[in-house]
Amino acid sequence: MIALALLLLGVTSPDPAPLRTAVEACDRGAMTTLARAEPRRRAEWAEAVYREQRAIAADRAALAPATASPAGQATLASAQQALSARQQQLEDARAVERAWREFYDEYRIDFLASCSPAGKKRDDG
Repeated sequence: MIALALLLLGVTSPDPAPLRTAVEACDRGAMTTLARAEPRRRAEWAEAVYREQRAIAADRAALAPATASPAGQATLASAQQALSARQQQLEDARAVERAWREFYDEYRIDFLASCSPAGKKRDDG
């Protein structure tokens, strides 16, 4: 499974170059490899996001109600800020994933529309 810390840092974000190169070269072998790997990558990504969202929700629910002391209020505020930061990281990761999926889908469509069965780029202007 994808480690969430790496996911959120973008380390596991797919590299667009192999897809772009495969489409530009009409490389069916490379496209097949990429297409076969994508569903597993997406499933692992979705699981990591689900686990992190669950953890954020559980941590938020576990926060003690505000206490009267200033130290208690500061601790609670700090914990809430940390949870907000985690939630924002998760939202950023979701945005990057959506952008990747759009990129992947558009290049896949380009490949299907532009490449003949022989693996050559059509010249249909």
